[in-house]
Amino acid sequence: MRGARSSLGRGLVMNPSSFSARDLGACHLVGACRFLPRPGAPCPPGAAKRLSRRPMIRLLVLLAVWPTMLMAGDDLTARFDVRFGPLRVAEIVIAATETGDAYAAAGRVTGAGLAGAFRDIHFDMAAEGRRDGPHLVPLTYREDVNTGRRASRVALRYVDGLPIVVSALPVRAARDWDIDPAEQPGTIDPMSALYRLARPRPLAELCNWSVAVFDGRRRSSLSLEVAEADGESLLCEGRYARIAGFPPEAMAERGVFPFTAEYRRGPDGDWRLTRVVAQTLYGRVRIIGRF
Repeated sequence: MRGARSSLGRGLVMNPSSFSARDLGACHLVGACRFLPRPGAPCPPGAAKRLSRRPMIRLLVLLAVWPTMLMAGDDLTARFDVRFGPLRVAEIVIAATETGDAYAAAGRVTGAGLAGAFRDIHFDMAAEGRRDGPHLVPLTYREDVNTGRRASRVALRYVDGLPIVVSALPVRAARDWDIDPAEQPGTIDPMSALYRLARPRPLAELCNWSVAVFDGRRRSSLSLEVAEADGESLLCEGRYARIAGFPPEAMAERGVFPFTAEYRRGPDGDWRLTRVVAQTLYGRVRIIGRF
């Protein structure tokens, strides 16, 4: 990896500010524990040793300083403003680190301003895994999400590429449209998918790829193709599609969400995500990097 590589997306479980550094390093970033019921709740003995801790410890340091730090070595934090028309309606903050063939990424989306449809939205997500060339292979994923329409807390772990649901809240009765996690091999989590979209990388790795995404209950896809390019910028056309596990009314409402992603060449030669324009259930939004 040259320079900085990084992330976008859905991030840490619960509110990271309510936990000690030891809690975050041992539990949330290693992914060995379920959601902690309260600050300071202990991990099971030996849980923090189940995975290599180096990327997670570095990510913990990033999270501690991300309000002021932009980039250092192989680490990255980034901020994006989400705008709906003239209004700033949300903020995205991303932190990630890579060491060797491993990665750890976290993202937080919080509503901003007074726009009613966005005010209560928050996404806190974290993922860790290994890299295989441009591909990301997750090992654990956690989310605490409120989309404004649904709220969920989910923890996943992966065995040989198969997602296993460790916990999913709220608990609910089976529904006709539910899908079986055992039938989702080769999928990746939402945070890893967004990390692949946003991490600085060489020109050849920016577009022309797609991934299948599973969040514990729903399957979707994320794809990107080259649209326009010049020497210093590249515009990719993207598509997020609902595939299965969604209520019938959600599928009928909208199944495909197109977007464009703009990248610009950085001083180290890698390309960085600077702008996304997307169609959402609320209308057209712009996601603009703060640099």
